[in-house]
Amino acid sequence: MQINDASYDADRFLVATGARPRPLEFPGNEHLIDSTDFLDLEELPARILFVGGGFISFEFAHIAARAGSSPVIVDRGERPLKSFDPDLVELLVDRGREVGIDLRRTTTIVDVQPPAGGYQVTLAHAGAHEMIETDLVVHGAGRVAALADLALDAAGVEWGEHGIRVTDHLQSTTNPAVWAAGDSADTAGMPLTPVAVSEAKVAASNMIKGTMTTPDYAGIPTTVFTIPELTRVGKLESEARAAGIDLAVRYNDTSGWYSNYRIGETTAAAKILIDRSNDRIVGAHLLGPEYGELINALGLAIKLGLTTRQLKSATAAYPTVGSDLGSML
Repeated sequence: MQINDASYDADRFLVATGARPRPLEFPGNEHLIDSTDFLDLEELPARILFVGGGFISFEFAHIAARAGSSPVIVDRGERPLKSFDPDLVELLVDRGREVGIDLRRTTTIVDVQPPAGGYQVTLAHAGAHEMIETDLVVHGAGRVAALADLALDAAGVEWGEHGIRVTDHLQSTTNPAVWAAGDSADTAGMPLTPVAVSEAKVAASNMIKGTMTTPDYAGIPTTVFTIPELTRVGKLESEARAAGIDLAVRYNDTSGWYSNYRIGETTAAAKILIDRSNDRIVGAHLLGPEYGELINALGLAIKLGLTTRQLKSATAAYPTVGSDLGSML
């Protein structure tokens, strides 16, 4: 391996270089800042436009709105946060609108122009163009594997924007001396830090010890840290039905439950998906304060194959959000 003027020799290599913001092609994209730049801001401007309808845009828009800014989220699709339960996403969108977040669906960026004192952004929607002014434009349109600068083709390593093509035990399909993990590996795992850590442990062990261990993705939750938090683990309702599962859907509006009422949160809900044949949870979808913590218990239940009867038999401290779990089931 050659890095600048230095050469390194090894029998095996592990690639774990993470991800970078997805390249954008509209004119003026060089004026956007990314998530790292946003977190380094010393103060927030009055007007902020976020490109993309994913994690970064929603989380930062909720921060900005609570800090007094006027955020706009521009999403090219009809449905933002596509990997989350659509019913709960709509509740979150409504809650965001209440605090001043303007979501523009099925809208694309035509260009970004930097006049003095701000930016002019031209949007396209339903065949019409609209120009809006903003003080800051933030890239929230997803990330791709940071592999383009590694010259992997020279080593015969097949790769794409989702990472290096790997076997189930994280070894390159085209070069057996190379392993990959996290955002650098094209796997079934979600692009999450805990998944990357787990894959790195598996890949390193396989590479060093010659084992054939595979990552276990069962019961790994993911959360959008908006206000309130949107979180999920397991299958979406559409995925469960497509898999032919005899499904029981337990939906509850939890906004009036004491754990939420006591802190004044007006939007909260839970949707738990249960396999009728064995009473086990196949998916859990929550929207509410501290639900990003509660989802961990549901993830563990999925991983261990616990039944709802077993979960409801436990007693939690009151009035924690954990004490609501039995009622959600």
